[in-house]
Amino acid sequence: MKIFSNMMLSRLRNGLLGQNLIALAVVSLITLLASELNAYLPHTSLLLLFMTAVVMVSSQTSLGPSILSSILSFLSFNFFFTEPYYTLDVIHRSDIAALFLFLLVSIMTGNLASKMRQAISRYDTALSDLHHFYAFSQKMTSALNKEGVLALLQKNVQSFSDASVSVICRNRQNEYEAIPSHGNMPDEALLDSLWKKGMPYPVDVETGWTFVEAIFNKEVMAVIAIHGRAEASLINSAQTLADLAALALQRIKLFQELEQAKLASETEQLRSALLSSVSHDLRTPLASVIGSASTLIDLKDQIEQNKQQALLSNILHESERLDRHIQNLLDMTRFGQGKVTLKRDWVDMQDIISSVLNRLSDVLKSCRVSVHIEETSPIISVHGLLIEQALLNIIDNAARFSPDDGRISISLYRNAAQMVIDVEDEGPGIANEEKKRIFDMFYSLNQGDQHQRAGAGLGLAIAQGMVGAHGGQIEALDKEGGQGALIRVTLPWTQAQNKDK
Repeated sequence: MKIFSNMMLSRLRNGLLGQNLIALAVVSLITLLASELNAYLPHTSLLLLFMTAVVMVSSQTSLGPSILSSILSFLSFNFFFTEPYYTLDVIHRSDIAALFLFLLVSIMTGNLASKMRQAISRYDTALSDLHHFYAFSQKMTSALNKEGVLALLQKNVQSFSDASVSVICRNRQNEYEAIPSHGNMPDEALLDSLWKKGMPYPVDVETGWTFVEAIFNKEVMAVIAIHGRAEASLINSAQTLADLAALALQRIKLFQELEQAKLASETEQLRSALLSSVSHDLRTPLASVIGSASTLIDLKDQIEQNKQQALLSNILHESERLDRHIQNLLDMTRFGQGKVTLKRDWVDMQDIISSVLNRLSDVLKSCRVSVHIEETSPIISVHGLLIEQALLNIIDNAARFSPDDGRISISLYRNAAQMVIDVEDEGPGIANEEKKRIFDMFYSLNQGDQHQRAGAGLGLAIAQGMVGAHGGQIEALDKEGGQGALIRVTLPWTQAQNKDK
């Protein structure tokens, strides 16, 4: 009810007829009040009541109703409160002077009050627009893409206009698009002229459109198309919003260009690192294989049987090492392109750990390896080959940083609904600031490499991708009691529990 009454009052204030009715009603009420007070006050003092009526009407309406209230007050006082009563005649000269002085002062007061009201109204409108523009600029600073900026621009211009508003832009194929998509769009030839030449005046009378351009550095970023002829205030508001949107569009454009430049730079760095890795990690085992093979071919009859066997073992060992490097490079490419498809199956983690230790038998021959499995049946649904490769990379990394005769401990246990695999070594450990970086691609620690087997920095990065694909986690932690590092792998065990049921 209160909202309805406020709406009705607002309509009365805005319409000329309503304002005149307000003037008539206020003067009538003041006349009734003056008739009640006439017995107690001199009739000339009642003019102050009618002056109050004029000020009240002037503060709520425009100049016309203000003058009307002055004339009505003049006539009402003359008719009801001056002798002879109930006529417009005046017999006392003092009354004549008072009436005309009242009329003059009331018209002047009403004019001043009306102008003050209009000034306050313009000030309120300007302040409201300022708040609107500030809120729009705040949204522009947080806009992340071109579509979001143009949608906000259309929505805000539409809030100022009763006519339909469309924002026209060009897509990547250089075709025109309208926001909203169902909005009207001017002829393409007219849009071409806007993008090439611009418009000297925003209103196109022949086509029935009003255009406002969002321009930055003489480049048309978008065009606001208002159907029909727009008022000057709407054009000014739309132009302010368009200028703010143009700045946001230019910022997004520069950001995208910087991102593309950054991506190109990172791609080049990745390519250089990959070539460096391939040249080092592939050439070293290849040189060993070529050297051993050529020695066997050239000096087979001169080499003792046990030395021939050692050369063949070296060829096998370096070939397996080469195979691991190539596998890591392939896995890196597959994970980077998102082409990994999990083929889950129920596997025994004890069998996977045994297979990993068998494949790394030559690497681990200088280390003491211990395995502790607390669960009697560590069955889990995973892609066995991926988890095996991940553990192989982790244990190979531990062996590379372990001293001669160092201990590598592998523990498997249950933690709530998770399977946990800890791999501990007795190497130099990992500094706190590097515990996350060691899982970055091509990042490798140089300290503690007792066997001079510098890595490419792919092993742990690939392991993280393989474990993460299963919904698991891999992290580097501080080892409790003694020097070394602890790499912890956590895998969901809920499926294994469901199978047991």
